[in-house]
Amino acid sequence: MANFTNEEVRLLSEFVSDPRGNVFAVFPHKMPGMIGAAYARYSRARGGLRETLLKEFIRAGVLDARHADELIQRILIVYGDDSVQELESAWLSLEGISNLATKVVEDRRLGGYIEQSSRYVFYDQRDEQGRFRYLREPTIMASPYGARYEAVMDAVFGTYCWLIEPMQEYFRRRKPLEAAEYEIRADRGKMRYADCRDDQERNDFKTTWRFDIRAKACDTIRILLPASTLTNVGMHANGRTFEHMLRHLYSSDLLEMQQLAVQAHAALNTVIPRYVERARRSEYLVETRRAMQVLADALLDRVTPEPAAAVTVTEGSYEWTRQLAAMLYPYSEHSLEQLTQFTRWDISPEQQWRIYDTYIGNRRTRRDRPGRALEFGYPWFVDLVIDFGIYRDLHRHRMLTQQRQRITTRLGFCEIPEAIVEAGFRSDVEACAEQSAELYEAVRVDLGSEVAQYCALFGHNIRCCFAFNDREAQHLLELRTGPQGHQGYRRICQEIYRQMRVVDPVGPLRVERFMKFVDLNDYDWPRADSEARQRAKEAKLGSE
Repeated sequence: MANFTNEEVRLLSEFVSDPRGNVFAVFPHKMPGMIGAAYARYSRARGGLRETLLKEFIRAGVLDARHADELIQRILIVYGDDSVQELESAWLSLEGISNLATKVVEDRRLGGYIEQSSRYVFYDQRDEQGRFRYLREPTIMASPYGARYEAVMDAVFGTYCWLIEPMQEYFRRRKPLEAAEYEIRADRGKMRYADCRDDQERNDFKTTWRFDIRAKACDTIRILLPASTLTNVGMHANGRTFEHMLRHLYSSDLLEMQQLAVQAHAALNTVIPRYVERARRSEYLVETRRAMQVLADALLDRVTPEPAAAVTVTEGSYEWTRQLAAMLYPYSEHSLEQLTQFTRWDISPEQQWRIYDTYIGNRRTRRDRPGRALEFGYPWFVDLVIDFGIYRDLHRHRMLTQQRQRITTRLGFCEIPEAIVEAGFRSDVEACAEQSAELYEAVRVDLGSEVAQYCALFGHNIRCCFAFNDREAQHLLELRTGPQGHQGYRRICQEIYRQMRVVDPVGPLRVERFMKFVDLNDYDWPRADSEARQRAKEAKLGSE
């Protein structure tokens, strides 16, 4: 460990938590955009970070930003040392983007994401012009379907907004304030409003009840929200993740994604410019994606998609035909099992190799990387047909391989919640789903299935597949079957667990042993206890 002078200790104190110890934190606000450059010297400098700061980065008591910029440019551009991109990070807000765009952004598995929730927020706000907040997609709006698209989206949003109060009133009748029970104090157990002892407890009880009713209504009517609904995403990621994200956005065929890439790139250039300097449209991605779509369309032209269960769990490991099926999966409307049977029995070895070679594509550099079908070889495969709202929740999991097909209306609409039926609004929801499906088909025929996705609703089904190992199964299923989870994805994850017990080659006991916290119960009011715990914690903080 180096011996620093008192003056050096004083200088270093501005930038690190401990100028003398072996373990210390770096203050990011003191070294914006330069921490990565300083750490990059670890591999080529004899001393530690603090010695590097004093020798190379601090000039006359202040950081030399120019030196840091030149160093990173040399390492990233000249040496091609990509790992240095992981040493610098940024926070980025993407606001007013469609729910379809959020999935493309969040497809990057490394990084932290927080998204405006459809389970807590009513999407009844309007923009400055008094219009509902959904993406008026440029290609659609410039086509003969522009006026019809706007009319259908307005009708759907109008129905959604109109249902907010009647559905809350329906739930208030089912669970009146006087009959509700919440544990708003950790030491008192569940109690009713009449049991509250003072005004603070009564206020906390009412707050919990109002949030409970609101969350239940949000959960129920969100099936009407379109994929075009505008929302907000905040993310924190390193330079490498941002570069990958920008490359995929730039390479999309959708104008929204391309425009989002330009805006995000400009924002990131203000904080970590060198770390995203190489981000640009990838002709490799564009060419490979288009070639795969042409090939899939040709091979599957006479293969009608077969109906599939909501959940299909398969146990296995690496299999050549299943990997080929995974390669076709995002470009088709077929289940993983149907595609596996197709690639196993219905095509020649030459056609099998054509799928493989087309998927790999014409790689010009090592950074031209094929898609996630090459990751297949996990012990568990789950093929799902679930509504887009549920998919949005399950999409957040990172320790697995995910693939999805395009959002469509052809897989039908989810089962309309019993509460909507009992409240007398089934026909209103069905009308919205039918209008959306008719618009989707019209746009798809003339403009393509990619842009037609904006016409689908959260309640329309999407086909997706997950591949994972035991550890991720434990994380996914124990988390997503918890009492506070949305009823839709809780039931899906419960069914995955049940099927895993059946198909596990060792037997159900092995699955039960490593997943002891899967909750198979049903909860009518999933957010109630969570909201009550929040009041209890607030009360505890207030008493300290």
